[in-house]
Amino acid sequence: MNNFSLDFPRDKASQRQMKVQEILRAALVEILQRGLTKEPILENSMITITYVDVSPDLKHAKFIFLPFDETKKDEFVKGFNRANKKIRKEISQRVQLKYTPSLSFVFDDTIKEIRKLDDLFLSNKVREDLKR
Repeated sequence: MNNFSLDFPRDKASQRQMKVQEILRAALVEILQRGLTKEPILENSMITITYVDVSPDLKHAKFIFLPFDETKKDEFVKGFNRANKKIRKEISQRVQLKYTPSLSFVFDDTIKEIRKLDDLFLSNKVREDLKR
């Protein structure tokens, strides 16, 4: 489980891992679209699953998500955690794997970094440096 982290090791993932990542992402999207989680925060919100990180042994899956309403990120994490068993059961019915992976859900903080960079590039100091 050493290779299982929030660092996005897309280049290190095997073909099988990448295939399972996409299958799990599609299954979760379908579950959320159909409202099968029975969690109001998840059913009544727009959520993007930005990435799925699967451990090399395929027993653990980490879903990185970005809700449309970023101000409620803690509520979304709690909602996913409450619905974890239901989501796992629904995934097991849709995806044929030897083991249904354990699931974890993480808010995608990269949008904050993108906004910081945008602010930096739009700052007067950078604008002045570009004029030189």
